[in-house]
Amino acid sequence: MRLSTHSEHYQQSLGKTGFTLIELIIGVVVLAFAFSLIATLIFPQAIRSAEPVLQVRAANLAHAFVEEIQGKSFDENSDHSGGTLRCGESGAPACSTTFGPDGETRDRFDDVDDYHQLQLSQPSLADVFGTNLEDDYRGFNYSISVCYSDVQGTCVAGVSSFKRVQVSLATSQSQDFVFSFIKGNF
Repeated sequence: MRLSTHSEHYQQSLGKTGFTLIELIIGVVVLAFAFSLIATLIFPQAIRSAEPVLQVRAANLAHAFVEEIQGKSFDENSDHSGGTLRCGESGAPACSTTFGPDGETRDRFDDVDDYHQLQLSQPSLADVFGTNLEDDYRGFNYSISVCYSDVQGTCVAGVSSFKRVQVSLATSQSQDFVFSFIKGNF
C-alpha cells in the first residue's frame, strides 16, 4: 500500500511540472516581439548618440579654420604688417582678382583668398602646422571657398571691400555643416 501511494503522488507531480506546447509557442512569440522592439527602437538610438559628439567636433574644426583664416590679411596686395596701405586705395596696388594660393603651401598662406578651394579629407586632414588630425576627425572632410561679396555675404562679380569665406564640413555620418564669415578690407 505504501508503494502505490508513493506512485500516485509521483504521477500527480509529473502532471504539474513543465510547460505545455501552447505555453512554449506563446513564450517564443512574446520573446520575438520583444527582440523586434529592441531592434527597431533602441539600436538606432545608439547610432544617433554619436551625432552630438560629431556636431561638436565639426564646430571645433570650423572654429579652428575660421580663426586661422581671420588672422590673415585681406589681400595679397595689402600691407601684411598691419599698415595703412590697403589694396584698391590710391597709392596702393589693385586688389587681386585671382583666388587661391600664390605659390605658397598652407603653412605659408598670408591672405584670405589663399584658402580658396582648399579641400582635404582623410587621411590628409591636418592643421596649419601639418599635425595629422586623423584620430580626432576620422571620416571628416571639408572645403573652403572665398569670393568677393557685399555686406550681406552675397558673392559679387567684381572687386569689393569684402570677401566671404565659407567653410563646408561633412562628418563621417554625412552630416553637412556650413560656416561663413565676412572679412573686410579695413
